[in-house]
Amino acid sequence: MTLKGHINAIEAAVAALYPREEAHAIAVRTVTGLLSVPDYKYLSEPDTEVSEQQSQLLTEAAARLAKGEPMQYVLGYTWFAGLRIRVGAGVLIPRPETEQLYELAAQDCDNLMAASGDDTFNIMDICTGSGCLAYAFAAEFPEAHVYGCDISDAALSIACKQRVKLQGARPVLFKADVLDAPPAGLPKFDLIVSNPPYVRESERAAMRPNVLEWEPEQAFFVPDDDPLKFYRAIALWADALLKENGSLWLEINESLAQETADLFTGAAVIQDINGKDRFIVVKK
Repeated sequence: MTLKGHINAIEAAVAALYPREEAHAIAVRTVTGLLSVPDYKYLSEPDTEVSEQQSQLLTEAAARLAKGEPMQYVLGYTWFAGLRIRVGAGVLIPRPETEQLYELAAQDCDNLMAASGDDTFNIMDICTGSGCLAYAFAAEFPEAHVYGCDISDAALSIACKQRVKLQGARPVLFKADVLDAPPAGLPKFDLIVSNPPYVRESERAAMRPNVLEWEPEQAFFVPDDDPLKFYRAIALWADALLKENGSLWLEINESLAQETADLFTGAAVIQDINGKDRFIVVKK
């Protein structure tokens, strides 16, 4: 079968699950990603024959996608801030909003580093998941010491196996429950970032089955009667660990923006690329 043939086959396999344009994009990304061919090749050389072994790989991928498995899990990776980040069952797939959180915090990080008089510059990613934020900061700021923590063994296993090429040290990743006190022995941090669980149980019905049935619930949901429990905990961590003149950046539920900001002194709400109240920044 040809490149075009496999793209058409995968698009048909997922047509009932996604809008037409998204189904086509998933088919193209799956074929080009699994075969490691440039995205444009399916347009410039659509009749390129695919080997029998590659055809088998794509047929198996189509079957997995047809069951609703996320494309990123099928590929085994996604792209985040220009980095190829490994993902798989048990870890949250990074969203564009989290990439914007990184971009905003990285801009702030430049300013913090320029103003810092310390010999060491420390960054902490709370609820690190795949480690996408931690590795992005480690790649952009090789002179910084980057830490990341999570309660999930599955997520930490994937985060520790990332193969991101870095000029500096790899992030220090460790298991911790943010709902508990910070572990002893941690340094003070110039920058803390976090994308904790913030989707209320009552908002579950608005989410797609391919998300609900495959990605870890632990990374998404909070109870309706206590939706800000992770932010109250992070506020305690920040009080204990954030340096004077440091910054705290958080991704939040747009429906609870002001309530979340009220947990922190001097917090500013910032909108995401879709005009939603998606982030807060706190300057200590």
